[in-house]
Amino acid sequence: MGAGSSPCRRRHPAAKKNKQVELAPEADVQNDIDDIDVQGKCKDFLSSSVCKDLEPGEGAVANCISEGIAAAEVGEESAETVPDECQEDVYQFMITRGKNINANLPLAKACQADAEKLCKNTWVFGPTAEGRIIACLREEKGKLSKACAAEVFKMQMAIATDYRADPELAALCKADIEQHCKGIKDGGGRVTACLRSTRAQLRPECAEAVFRQELEADEDLRLNIVVYKKCLADKKTFCPHVPPGNARARDCLVAARNEEGFSSACRDELEAMIEARVRDFRIDARLRRVCKDQMQDCIGMDIYEGDETIVNICLQDNLAQGLIPEGACKNMVYEYQQLAAQDIRFDVPLADACHTDRQKLCGNVPPGSARVIRCLQTQRDKLSSHCRAEMFNEEVRFSENIDFQYPMKQACLREIDRYCKDVPHGQARVIRCLQENKGQKEFGKACLKEMTSYEQKSSQDYRFNFRLASQCKADIKSLCSGICKPEQGQVCGGTVLRCLTEMRDQITSEGCRKEVLYFEKMEVSNFNNDVILAANCRGDVDKFCKNVEPGEGRVHACLREHRRELSDACRREEMILEQQEAEHIELRPNLLKACADERQAFCAGVAPGSARVFRCLAEKLADPDFGPKCRYEVIAKLQRRQANWKLDPMLRRACRSDVDALCKSEDAQASETGEVYRCLVHNYDDLDPNCKKELGRAVHMAFFIWSPNSIMTRECDADVQRVCLKDRPNMDRVPGQVGTCLADVMEQLQAAEATSRKIVKEAPGAPGSPPQLSDECKLLADVAEPPNMKRAFETTLSVALLESQLSSLESKTGLPLLNRDRKGNAQSLSLTGWTAIAGMAAMVVLVAAGGTYAWRQYKGVPDSVTVVLKSAGKPRYNRVASSD
Repeated sequence: MGAGSSPCRRRHPAAKKNKQVELAPEADVQNDIDDIDVQGKCKDFLSSSVCKDLEPGEGAVANCISEGIAAAEVGEESAETVPDECQEDVYQFMITRGKNINANLPLAKACQADAEKLCKNTWVFGPTAEGRIIACLREEKGKLSKACAAEVFKMQMAIATDYRADPELAALCKADIEQHCKGIKDGGGRVTACLRSTRAQLRPECAEAVFRQELEADEDLRLNIVVYKKCLADKKTFCPHVPPGNARARDCLVAARNEEGFSSACRDELEAMIEARVRDFRIDARLRRVCKDQMQDCIGMDIYEGDETIVNICLQDNLAQGLIPEGACKNMVYEYQQLAAQDIRFDVPLADACHTDRQKLCGNVPPGSARVIRCLQTQRDKLSSHCRAEMFNEEVRFSENIDFQYPMKQACLREIDRYCKDVPHGQARVIRCLQENKGQKEFGKACLKEMTSYEQKSSQDYRFNFRLASQCKADIKSLCSGICKPEQGQVCGGTVLRCLTEMRDQITSEGCRKEVLYFEKMEVSNFNNDVILAANCRGDVDKFCKNVEPGEGRVHACLREHRRELSDACRREEMILEQQEAEHIELRPNLLKACADERQAFCAGVAPGSARVFRCLAEKLADPDFGPKCRYEVIAKLQRRQANWKLDPMLRRACRSDVDALCKSEDAQASETGEVYRCLVHNYDDLDPNCKKELGRAVHMAFFIWSPNSIMTRECDADVQRVCLKDRPNMDRVPGQVGTCLADVMEQLQAAEATSRKIVKEAPGAPGSPPQLSDECKLLADVAEPPNMKRAFETTLSVALLESQLSSLESKTGLPLLNRDRKGNAQSLSLTGWTAIAGMAAMVVLVAAGGTYAWRQYKGVPDSVTVVLKSAGKPRYNRVASSD
């Protein structure tokens, strides 16, 4: 019954004794009507109080005055001031009621059946006889009838207001109150609050009694008078429609505690409650209820040993491992994980491990909003080994979900709603969504700053990158297991990530390959995301690129403009990154943007990776529909390749062993002048066939985009000017024209040579010779003569494929089918008996292959064939241009 109400009540007959509940002793009914003496200490107050017209009986007047006391305690504007002597009279009335259920007529009547059903074994509710049935009903509140539960709640409110209404707590904590809470005024929940604040110093029996009362208050804020007093205004503002009970109001306030306008007094009380709950799972009644089964698994573990903090840790570990099924328990443990990510006080292992470090390094940093955690992270090298190790573990765990990245989530609320609204949380999906949209014009600066910070941190250790760590677990174990074995929470410093990028060709998991590629995109975009490069280039960046804003590859571009001036370590790191970029078009943002249309038009069916898309684009340069911006980017990259053979992925793979064997000294120079190419060209006859093929292609493309003084073709500059540009000075403006010109000259020279031999034999004194080329230029042109498509298909392709088929038969049968010179070059065929039949079969295969090739060319299907024409002299390479 609320204060200010004046219902008519019927007068109860006087009753001196009551034994409504048989399980409890008979009780004297106070003042014969179960109410305060209205003519006693509250007489003057009642004369002007809103309670003056109430009919005394069954606690009606006492309850009315109690509500007034509570309203005054919490600062209600309309509350009346109840004199201390009247307050004490009411308290004493409630204290007497709390000793025996039969002394509380409404409670006895409403709970008679419930008591008989639930409270037969009352000895479990305390060592004293007083209040056992009431204690039982409080414990079993969830099973009570509606009427009984309402009366029990009134009793709980009385206990929350004055601890003396709980005879067990009053008896067990008498000495502790005298020692720790002496002088604190009774009522208003003040003594109980004092006991909670000195929990660690209480005797075990008192601590247990306080714990039971605290457990009740956890379900309903009204039962924690101090917290309710400080949070009532916030409850009205932020949670006005949230009904009391089942911790609903508490949870609402906890969620809103960082909102603008939320009182610091209420926030402090709530956070103290949270800290107590994370350290003792038993205090959280709702957690105990919804996670009962999961808790049993944790309590049953050997690690428990009575340590209440372990259970919460166990539950969160099980959540991270996916061991908690969907439902209320998972949701609640998830909330605990979010709280731990927000405030170090709510992360017990981290708080305990870093207690001293926090005081020493971050003593002036206020808790909340992950401020202390971030403060410690920025001083990782100064942390104690225990703190550093625990911090590392938590960082790995927090990397899985943006809900555990509190500052990031707060900074990116608008972006999440705009770009990632339908993306499920967990598995770092929302974080990846934000990364992929950070280039949008509407992307906020605060969120972009958080994303940049996240990427730099995840580059420090692969385990901070949840998606990569989970997708690459098996590949890291097989390919990079010995790279980094950190102890005491030390990060790997990007070494495992470097290993994965270097071993990408051996990665077996498709998911891992995708994540490594995404990491490489991060490296290309921002030099800080390559930890090893950033460390080696820090001085160079400060020297040459100090005013260049990181991002979108700007710092890398700046460093490469000063390539010759860089320190050896930085130049080496930039070369490693350039090699990575050469592998995949996705790692070349400028090229990707400039060539979007050309890629779709000419290379739509070409799978990215191993430089396949770039090769396709390069071989379509001469097409009249090829845009100038894309042509510029492709030619720039091709010219850059000429400086260093390692920037051509296919050639690098094919020629690695030949370079080690034949050009090791040139490679060791790490020059940017194409020395390894020259070495390979001069040792052409000794190269592996695959290396010959790739070298021929590379030189072919160098002629295809010829320009004066290019690194790979400068030996031909004078010849080009003399034999090609003299009559057609604009020839070099069209890709491929200079190369075709040189090819024609080479054909004339070869024809003239053949004619000359014939004339010498048959008719000396033949007409004049064709244009001549320098020996160096002739060597280059001979390695990579641009093809005549028709003749290449009709002649060269046939001979090369036939030789390949017969060579295969030789290796399988052991029978000689080809006559070879001393260098192993095929000169003629030797087919007899069944080998002639086999040779004919090879020819059939050849014709079929040729037909297929012609069909693919007609249909425009991307393809690639490298044709080898071997003569007694140097072999000549003709390439059918394609996308592969």
